[in-house]
Amino acid sequence: MTDRLKGKRALVYGGGTGIGLACAEAMAREGAAVFVSGRREARLEEAVAKLSQIGKAGHEAGDATIPADVARVTAAAVAFMGGLDTLVVSAGDGHVGSIFDLRFEDFRRVTDANLLPVYLGAHEAAPHLVAAGSGSVIVISSMYGLVGQRERIAYCTSKAGVIGMVRAMALDFADKGVRANAICPGYIETELSIHIARQAPDPEAELERKRLMHAIPRPGRLEEVGALAVHLASDESAFTTGQALAMDGGYTVR
Repeated sequence: MTDRLKGKRALVYGGGTGIGLACAEAMAREGAAVFVSGRREARLEEAVAKLSQIGKAGHEAGDATIPADVARVTAAAVAFMGGLDTLVVSAGDGHVGSIFDLRFEDFRRVTDANLLPVYLGAHEAAPHLVAAGSGSVIVISSMYGLVGQRERIAYCTSKAGVIGMVRAMALDFADKGVRANAICPGYIETELSIHIARQAPDPEAELERKRLMHAIPRPGRLEEVGALAVHLASDESAFTTGQALAMDGGYTVR
Protein backbone atom coordinates (compact mmCIF):
# COMPACT_ATOMS: atom_id res chain seq x y z
CA MET A 1 0.00 0.00 0.00
CA THR A 2 0.98 3.65 -0.32
CA ASP A 3 0.27 5.15 3.13
CA ARG A 4 -2.29 7.53 1.60
CA LEU A 5 -3.95 7.83 5.00
CA LYS A 6 -0.87 7.97 7.19
CA GLY A 7 -1.70 10.03 10.28
CA LYS A 8 -5.47 9.86 9.68
CA ARG A 9 -7.80 8.79 12.51
CA ALA A 10 -11.03 7.07 11.48
CA LEU A 11 -14.11 6.21 13.53
CA VAL A 12 -16.30 3.62 11.78
CA TYR A 13 -19.86 2.93 12.88
CA GLY A 14 -21.01 -0.50 11.79
CA GLY A 15 -17.34 -1.39 11.69
CA GLY A 16 -17.59 -4.90 13.11
CA THR A 17 -18.86 -6.53 9.92
CA GLY A 18 -19.63 -6.05 6.24
CA ILE A 19 -19.02 -2.77 4.47
CA GLY A 20 -17.99 -0.96 7.64
CA LEU A 21 -15.29 -3.50 8.42
CA ALA A 22 -14.13 -3.45 4.79
CA CYS A 23 -13.74 0.34 5.00
CA ALA A 24 -11.87 0.09 8.30
CA GLU A 25 -9.52 -2.56 6.92
CA ALA A 26 -8.83 -0.60 3.72
CA MET A 27 -8.09 2.53 5.73
CA ALA A 28 -5.83 0.66 8.15
CA ARG A 29 -3.86 -0.78 5.23
CA GLU A 30 -3.29 2.79 4.00
CA GLY A 31 -1.86 3.89 7.36
CA ALA A 32 -4.88 5.19 9.30
CA ALA A 33 -5.60 4.47 12.94
CA VAL A 34 -9.11 3.01 13.13
CA PHE A 35 -11.74 2.73 15.83
CA VAL A 36 -14.80 0.58 15.18
CA SER A 37 -18.19 0.56 16.84
CA GLY A 38 -21.34 -1.55 16.67
CA ARG A 39 -23.83 -3.22 18.96
CA ARG A 40 -22.15 -6.65 19.17
CA GLU A 41 -19.11 -6.73 21.42
CA ALA A 42 -17.96 -10.14 20.23
CA ARG A 43 -17.95 -9.08 16.56
CA LEU A 44 -16.03 -5.92 17.43
CA GLU A 45 -13.42 -7.94 19.29
CA GLU A 46 -13.02 -10.21 16.26
CA ALA A 47 -12.71 -7.19 13.97
CA VAL A 48 -10.10 -5.49 16.14
CA ALA A 49 -8.07 -8.69 16.42
CA LYS A 50 -7.86 -8.65 12.61
CA LEU A 51 -7.30 -4.90 12.28
CA SER A 52 -4.61 -4.83 14.96
CA GLN A 53 -2.45 -7.04 12.77
CA ILE A 54 -2.38 -4.15 10.29
CA GLY A 55 -2.12 -1.10 12.54
CA LYS A 56 -3.55 0.79 15.50
CA ALA A 57 -7.15 -0.31 16.14
CA GLY A 58 -9.65 -0.02 18.97
CA HIS A 59 -13.34 -0.47 19.60
CA GLU A 60 -16.29 0.52 21.77
CA ALA A 61 -19.72 -1.11 21.64
CA GLY A 62 -22.80 1.06 21.34
CA ASP A 63 -26.10 1.61 19.58
CA ALA A 64 -25.67 4.30 16.92
CA THR A 65 -29.34 5.32 17.23
CA ILE A 66 -28.96 6.31 20.90
CA PRO A 67 -27.48 9.78 21.58
CA ALA A 68 -25.72 8.82 24.82
CA ASP A 69 -24.08 5.81 23.18
CA VAL A 70 -22.83 7.87 20.24
CA ALA A 71 -21.43 10.51 22.58
CA ARG A 72 -19.63 7.83 24.60
CA VAL A 73 -18.24 6.08 21.50
CA THR A 74 -17.02 9.36 20.01
CA ALA A 75 -15.25 10.30 23.24
CA ALA A 76 -13.62 6.87 23.44
CA ALA A 77 -12.45 7.09 19.82
CA VAL A 78 -10.97 10.56 20.30
CA ALA A 79 -9.17 9.46 23.46
CA PHE A 80 -7.80 6.30 21.80
CA MET A 81 -6.60 7.95 18.59
CA GLY A 82 -5.72 11.39 19.94
CA GLY A 83 -8.31 13.11 17.76
CA LEU A 84 -10.60 12.43 14.84
CA ASP A 85 -10.53 13.49 11.19
CA THR A 86 -12.46 10.71 9.41
CA LEU A 87 -15.96 9.43 10.13
CA VAL A 88 -17.54 6.46 8.36
CA VAL A 89 -21.19 5.63 9.03
CA SER A 90 -22.13 2.17 7.79
CA ALA A 91 -24.69 1.29 10.47
CA GLY A 92 -28.20 0.57 9.22
CA ASP A 93 -30.97 -1.89 8.53
CA GLY A 94 -33.40 -2.97 5.80
CA HIS A 95 -36.81 -4.55 5.38
CA VAL A 96 -39.01 -5.93 2.62
CA GLY A 97 -42.38 -4.21 2.49
CA SER A 98 -44.60 -2.11 0.20
CA ILE A 99 -46.85 0.87 0.89
CA PHE A 100 -49.70 -1.65 1.12
CA ASP A 101 -48.33 -3.93 3.80
CA LEU A 102 -45.38 -2.33 5.63
CA ARG A 103 -46.21 -1.90 9.31
CA PHE A 104 -45.58 1.42 11.02
CA GLU A 105 -43.25 -0.27 13.50
CA ASP A 106 -41.04 -1.62 10.72
CA PHE A 107 -41.04 1.70 8.84
CA ARG A 108 -39.88 3.52 11.96
CA ARG A 109 -37.28 0.88 12.81
CA VAL A 110 -35.66 1.05 9.37
CA THR A 111 -35.76 4.83 9.04
CA ASP A 112 -34.38 5.29 12.55
CA ALA A 113 -31.66 2.70 11.91
CA ASN A 114 -30.53 4.37 8.68
CA LEU A 115 -30.96 8.07 9.48
CA LEU A 116 -30.14 8.48 13.15
CA PRO A 117 -26.57 7.10 13.03
CA VAL A 118 -25.68 9.60 10.31
CA TYR A 119 -27.07 12.58 12.19
CA LEU A 120 -25.82 11.54 15.62
CA GLY A 121 -22.42 10.36 14.40
CA ALA A 122 -21.73 13.54 12.43
CA HIS A 123 -23.16 15.79 15.15
CA GLU A 124 -20.87 14.35 17.82
CA ALA A 125 -17.86 14.16 15.52
CA ALA A 126 -18.26 17.67 14.09
CA PRO A 127 -16.19 19.64 16.64
CA HIS A 128 -13.38 17.12 16.45
CA LEU A 129 -13.36 17.09 12.64
CA VAL A 130 -13.21 20.88 12.57
CA ALA A 131 -10.50 20.96 15.25
CA ALA A 132 -8.40 18.57 13.17
CA GLY A 133 -8.16 21.24 10.47
CA SER A 134 -9.42 18.90 7.77
CA GLY A 135 -11.79 16.01 7.78
CA SER A 136 -14.05 13.67 5.85
CA VAL A 137 -17.49 12.25 6.59
CA ILE A 138 -18.25 9.14 4.53
CA VAL A 139 -21.76 7.72 4.71
CA ILE A 140 -22.89 4.43 3.20
CA SER A 141 -26.20 5.04 1.42
CA SER A 142 -27.42 2.80 -1.43
CA MET A 143 -28.29 2.86 -5.11
CA TYR A 144 -31.84 2.65 -3.75
CA GLY A 145 -31.32 6.10 -2.31
CA LEU A 146 -31.00 7.25 -5.94
CA VAL A 147 -33.82 5.24 -7.53
CA GLY A 148 -36.96 3.56 -6.28
CA GLN A 149 -37.55 -0.14 -5.84
CA ARG A 150 -40.73 -2.14 -5.27
CA GLU A 151 -41.36 -3.39 -1.74
CA ARG A 152 -38.51 -1.35 -0.26
CA ILE A 153 -40.41 1.75 0.80
CA ALA A 154 -38.73 2.20 4.17
CA TYR A 155 -35.26 1.43 2.82
CA CYS A 156 -35.56 3.73 -0.21
CA THR A 157 -37.01 6.52 1.92
CA SER A 158 -34.26 6.36 4.51
CA LYS A 159 -31.37 5.96 2.07
CA ALA A 160 -32.61 8.93 0.02
CA GLY A 161 -32.81 10.85 3.30
CA VAL A 162 -29.21 9.94 4.03
CA ILE A 163 -28.16 11.56 0.74
CA GLY A 164 -30.13 14.70 1.55
CA MET A 165 -28.49 14.90 4.96
CA VAL A 166 -25.03 14.48 3.45
CA ARG A 167 -25.67 17.29 0.98
CA ALA A 168 -26.88 19.62 3.73
CA MET A 169 -24.00 18.88 6.10
CA ALA A 170 -21.51 19.27 3.26
CA LEU A 171 -22.57 22.90 3.01
CA ASP A 172 -22.43 23.34 6.79
CA PHE A 173 -18.88 21.97 6.79
CA ALA A 174 -17.63 23.47 3.50
CA ASP A 175 -15.85 26.54 4.89
CA LYS A 176 -14.44 24.61 7.85
CA GLY A 177 -12.16 22.19 6.04
CA VAL A 178 -14.46 19.18 6.35
CA ARG A 179 -16.08 17.28 3.47
CA ALA A 180 -19.10 14.96 3.45
CA ASN A 181 -19.99 12.41 0.78
CA ALA A 182 -22.18 9.35 0.37
CA ILE A 183 -21.26 6.06 -1.26
CA CYS A 184 -24.25 4.41 -2.97
CA PRO A 185 -23.38 0.75 -3.54
CA GLY A 186 -25.29 -1.73 -5.62
CA TYR A 187 -25.69 -5.25 -4.35
CA ILE A 188 -22.80 -6.18 -2.06
CA GLU A 189 -23.12 -9.58 -0.42
CA THR A 190 -23.03 -8.93 3.32
CA GLU A 191 -24.84 -10.29 6.36
CA LEU A 192 -27.47 -7.54 6.05
CA SER A 193 -28.07 -7.98 2.32
CA ILE A 194 -28.40 -11.75 2.70
CA HIS A 195 -30.80 -11.25 5.63
CA ILE A 196 -32.99 -8.99 3.49
CA ALA A 197 -32.96 -11.44 0.57
CA ARG A 198 -34.03 -14.25 2.87
CA GLN A 199 -37.27 -12.40 3.57
CA ALA A 200 -38.33 -13.05 -0.05
CA PRO A 201 -40.67 -15.97 -0.87
CA ASP A 202 -37.83 -17.72 -2.74
CA PRO A 203 -34.59 -16.61 -1.03
CA GLU A 204 -32.21 -18.42 -3.40
CA ALA A 205 -33.88 -16.98 -6.48
CA GLU A 206 -33.80 -13.55 -4.89
CA LEU A 207 -30.07 -13.84 -4.15
CA GLU A 208 -29.36 -14.88 -7.75
CA ARG A 209 -31.49 -12.01 -9.09
CA LYS A 210 -29.60 -9.52 -6.95
CA ARG A 211 -26.24 -10.90 -8.02
CA LEU A 212 -27.06 -10.44 -11.71
CA MET A 213 -29.23 -7.30 -11.72
CA HIS A 214 -26.46 -4.81 -12.55
CA ALA A 215 -25.37 -3.90 -16.08
CA ILE A 216 -22.04 -5.40 -15.04
CA PRO A 217 -23.48 -8.82 -14.20
CA ARG A 218 -22.01 -9.53 -10.79
CA PRO A 219 -22.23 -8.29 -7.20
CA GLY A 220 -19.98 -5.50 -6.02
CA ARG A 221 -17.06 -6.49 -3.82
CA LEU A 222 -16.40 -5.30 -0.29
CA GLU A 223 -12.85 -4.30 -1.18
CA GLU A 224 -14.20 -2.06 -3.97
CA VAL A 225 -16.26 -0.09 -1.47
CA GLY A 226 -13.26 0.08 0.85
CA ALA A 227 -11.11 1.49 -1.94
CA LEU A 228 -13.60 4.28 -2.64
CA ALA A 229 -13.80 5.07 1.08
CA VAL A 230 -10.01 5.40 1.19
CA HIS A 231 -10.14 7.84 -1.72
CA LEU A 232 -12.80 9.95 0.01
CA ALA A 233 -10.82 9.95 3.26
CA SER A 234 -7.61 10.97 1.52
CA ASP A 235 -6.41 14.38 0.41
CA GLU A 236 -6.92 13.20 -3.18
CA SER A 237 -10.61 14.11 -2.78
CA ALA A 238 -10.05 17.51 -1.17
CA PHE A 239 -12.36 19.24 -3.70
CA THR A 240 -15.13 16.62 -3.54
CA THR A 241 -18.06 17.23 -1.20
CA GLY A 242 -21.82 16.81 -1.08
CA GLN A 243 -21.74 13.98 -3.60
CA ALA A 244 -23.70 10.71 -3.82
CA LEU A 245 -21.27 8.40 -5.62
CA ALA A 246 -22.98 5.44 -7.26
CA MET A 247 -20.98 2.19 -7.18
CA ASP A 248 -23.61 0.02 -8.73
CA GLY A 249 -22.27 -1.69 -11.83
CA GLY A 250 -24.34 0.61 -14.00
CA TYR A 251 -27.70 -0.21 -12.38
CA THR A 252 -28.91 3.39 -12.06
CA VAL A 253 -27.99 4.43 -15.62
CA ARG A 254 -30.25 1.90 -17.33
